Amino acid sequence: MFLSRLILAATGGTGRVGLSRAQALGSELFAVRARPSLRQLPAKSSGLSSSSSWLPLSTAAAAALKPSFPGTSEPMKLNNISDNKGARKKRKRVGRGIGSGWGKTCGRGHKGQKARSGGRPRLGFEGGQTPIRLRLPKRGFHNPHRREYQWLNLYKLSSWIRQGRIDPEKLITMKTLRDSGVVGKKVKDGVKLLGAGHKEFSHKISIEVSSCSALARESIERQGGQVQTVYYNKLGLKALLKPGTFDRLPFPARPPPKLRHLFEYVGRLEQ
Repeated sequence: MFLSRLILAATGGTGRVGLSRAQALGSELFAVRARPSLRQLPAKSSGLSSSSSWLPLSTAAAAALKPSFPGTSEPMKLNNISDNKGARKKRKRVGRGIGSGWGKTCGRGHKGQKARSGGRPRLGFEGGQTPIRLRLPKRGFHNPHRREYQWLNLYKLSSWIRQGRIDPEKLITMKTLRDSGVVGKKVKDGVKLLGAGHKEFSHKISIEVSSCSALARESIERQGGQVQTVYYNKLGLKALLKPGTFDRLPFPARPPPKLRHLFEYVGRLEQ
């Protein structure tokens, strides 16, 4: 190795050499304990005692040792860096002849479901037995008349009024709320007004919503305002929020008998 060629045998205890190669490496020399694996130079060729167990090494020689790849003397550089052997595995290319080992049936064997193209069962298939979604009983029920409202709290409505995004002097409808951005664009069945922030609410407003909590109604009426719960079916609500999509606005629909106690008025549509 490169290191073994730089280390020379020295006289016992002196740590000095008199060879021209050691002098060419320059500067001071220090003695290093020889490893058993290093073969010492013959005493005849070096002119020193073969019984010495100290080997000198110059500081310049130690600094000259650069990192290299295992088993090579070539220094590590950016242009010769590569992955370790086996780090990248080649993909299996099937159907390239029987000599490749993956030809003909391509490792699938003969016939059967697993040999077919797309021969996989659907997700959740349990081999033909009753699946777990059918073995377990149902819980609860589905209410086909359930109405999904977007929630609007008083503190958010108050913030929009303070910012000037909603005019409290005009009637606030669900179209006003949607256009101002205080509720989302997807108003499915209407807007429900909730009472969070009722202590700080101090605006006199007149508002129309699909539903309103008792606390929110009490807070608005305390300031001299008014809350009206109006009914719109899906077609009427779409006509209210997006009137430009209709050539002619539909007539307002009345609430079904089971829902009449929840609404005070039938929604108006400007013809």
